[in-house]
Amino acid sequence: MSVRFARTLAGVFLVAYAVAVTWPGIIPFNRVFPLVLGLPFNMVWIAVWISAGCAVLWMVDRAESAERRRRAPPRDDGER
Repeated sequence: MSVRFARTLAGVFLVAYAVAVTWPGIIPFNRVFPLVLGLPFNMVWIAVWISAGCAVLWMVDRAESAERRRRAPPRDDGER
């Protein structure tokens, strides 16, 4: 995956994230029931978005690390 694609995907995701966990995006999910693992539904809704955000940022980090390794000049340790 290219860095440009990963960053674009992350940007789109983070905009969706901001809308989904703030007003007015959370209104359809702002209820207590059904309980999910004993937690109110709106708390689970936000926790899922936070977890997904961690996964997206990890994906961007992996793409950027791969790009840095690809662009790095060969190491010269001084041994021949």
